[in-house]
Amino acid sequence: MLHKLLLTGFFVVLNLALWAQGTVVWSENFDAVTTPLPAGWTQQTAATDGGWKVATTTAHSSQYFTVPSRPGRVMGTNDDQCNCNKSNEILRMAPLDLSAQAGELRLLFDLFFIKGSYQGKTESLQLLASTDGGTTWKVLRDFNGASTWRLAIVDLTEFAGKADVRLAFRYDDAADWLYGAMIDNMRVVIPDNIIRARLSGVAAGKYIPAVPAIVSAYDKVLPGHQVALRGVVQNNGFPDITSYEIEVKFPSGDTEKHVFENLNIGLAQTHTFFIPYPTKLGVNDFSFDVRLLNVNQVGDDDDSDNTGKASYSVLGVEPQPNRKVVVEEGTGTWCVWCPRGAVMMDYLAKEYEGMVVPIAVHNGSSNPMRLTAYDSEFSKLIAGYPGGMVEREQDIDPLLVSSSGEPNFEMSLIEHLMWPARVIITQNVDWNPTIRRVGIRSSVQFLEEMNGDYRLAAVLIEEGVRGTSSGFNQANAYAGGSRGPMGGYENLPNPVPAAQMVYNHVARALLGGFRGAAGSVPTNNPAGSVMSYEFSAIVPATQNINNMHAVTMLIDQATGRIINAEMTPIPFVSTSAPEIAVEPLHLSIAPNPVVDEAMLTVRVEGTADVHIRVFNAMGVQVAERIYDNVSGRQFLPFNAGTLPNGMYNLVATAKGQVVSTPFVIHR
Repeated sequence: MLHKLLLTGFFVVLNLALWAQGTVVWSENFDAVTTPLPAGWTQQTAATDGGWKVATTTAHSSQYFTVPSRPGRVMGTNDDQCNCNKSNEILRMAPLDLSAQAGELRLLFDLFFIKGSYQGKTESLQLLASTDGGTTWKVLRDFNGASTWRLAIVDLTEFAGKADVRLAFRYDDAADWLYGAMIDNMRVVIPDNIIRARLSGVAAGKYIPAVPAIVSAYDKVLPGHQVALRGVVQNNGFPDITSYEIEVKFPSGDTEKHVFENLNIGLAQTHTFFIPYPTKLGVNDFSFDVRLLNVNQVGDDDDSDNTGKASYSVLGVEPQPNRKVVVEEGTGTWCVWCPRGAVMMDYLAKEYEGMVVPIAVHNGSSNPMRLTAYDSEFSKLIAGYPGGMVEREQDIDPLLVSSSGEPNFEMSLIEHLMWPARVIITQNVDWNPTIRRVGIRSSVQFLEEMNGDYRLAAVLIEEGVRGTSSGFNQANAYAGGSRGPMGGYENLPNPVPAAQMVYNHVARALLGGFRGAAGSVPTNNPAGSVMSYEFSAIVPATQNINNMHAVTMLIDQATGRIINAEMTPIPFVSTSAPEIAVEPLHLSIAPNPVVDEAMLTVRVEGTADVHIRVFNAMGVQVAERIYDNVSGRQFLPFNAGTLPNGMYNLVATAKGQVVSTPFVIHR
């Protein structure tokens, strides 16, 4: 039987604090309840499983609705387990006598409710109240969803002084097969004015401001890109937190302070801060001691939970010249998780401008942006959506890093940018507005000898695509914020209506086929040779040529990998035809960074003795070797031996010429 998304892997168990705050005037934690309902509680249900009941989280759990574990017993109803009629299931609490109370009152309880959807139906949970013996009821709260236990807070001040206050929970499965709801640790409290704050979640990693988020799996970044210190400040008290200060102490003893103001953090709410630090070339070792200070400019009742530590090490690496890396994203308007692909593609396009070629390949029969020739082939290479490939090497996620080590788009992009360019691609693009024809003259300059079956393909992509039909609506699992931030999609509905959607990097035309045009590249291509090929396409009037780019990419038929690419606006004229400067002496090293062994590529005119020297970051020579009678291009082994991690400079001398190239040793 088909069912909804298996949610277990998305649950994070949240340890809710048992806060000693305010004055408790009534409570129920269900641990001593041995019957389905506490004394005085009643329910209305048509469910075949008995409806609401008290049980352990294990007993309440089912295949698609796993309740995060907690000790004791909780009150709950599970629609997934019985797949029965819970379309109007009402749990009535015993009457509360609040006649002796005056002033503010709050109902606090722990809630697990995801507000899940299945086949277009969405479950709901409401809190109702009555003061006329249950004759009439009004809705106090319609609860949003979250993937963890969380503290729910409802203002009961309007019921202070009343002797017969009746509260009830109403769960509705929308007459379909949905999930359920759980409640625990209920209490009515008179709030106090004590400030209670807690610092948690202190960590450091590669900063992705577009989300915003940090990912700690990166081991390489480009210089200037940011590592960030992150922390979460939680309000465990009734007064709102309006400001706080973070003190960061470094191993050197230096400290810095960051003030966060104009906040409105209510009880049980959190505020996540990010403090970015730019990286430099080479090894970057970050270490932070963090303290939370001066909450609301005074502090809080207990500073024992106001500290944290984080450390992070990452290597700053430089991209190789002339590299343009193609990132193809499989996406669809129907795909609920694809907003994270859109966020990451926009982020990469901005952060790696001039180095990345982003292409969004849309999927789905009702998707008006689907380019069938492209999608029918690309969809065979990825297992799910969102997904994609960097230079068609492996199927990976745009943002997430898999438990088995597969990188995300950005991590793979960084690795590919470190590979030396084997070719340089340039293109001249002309535009005939009368017949709406784009002409692309693609030229390839081979930096090394490349013989075999290589082919050229061209793609037209469009930015800022909008539409008015429902086909342009974007499904959005991040709506409501229960899945965390996602570039603003957490503030948009599900689905996002077409009027609020803009799609970028959309593949509009594929020229030469998915694997490239047969015969577009000669079989034998000596180093230094140049070849050209021409493509053309008619652009429909529904597409905005002013927002379009042309892409040329060279594809290796033996591996399916994209070797290099170029992307330019339409129209575009390159400044010159590709040509290679003849160097009397050439030197390169790969891989870079070096772990233990690498290969030097040395090319000389004629024959000469080549003197190789290695200098550390202080300019001290740490190694040298002379190679006799080097002729043309030679590949020479390099062993890092006992050289420590760090930055080095490789220098070659031959025929009176001197060239150098930096490299990094990082184990």
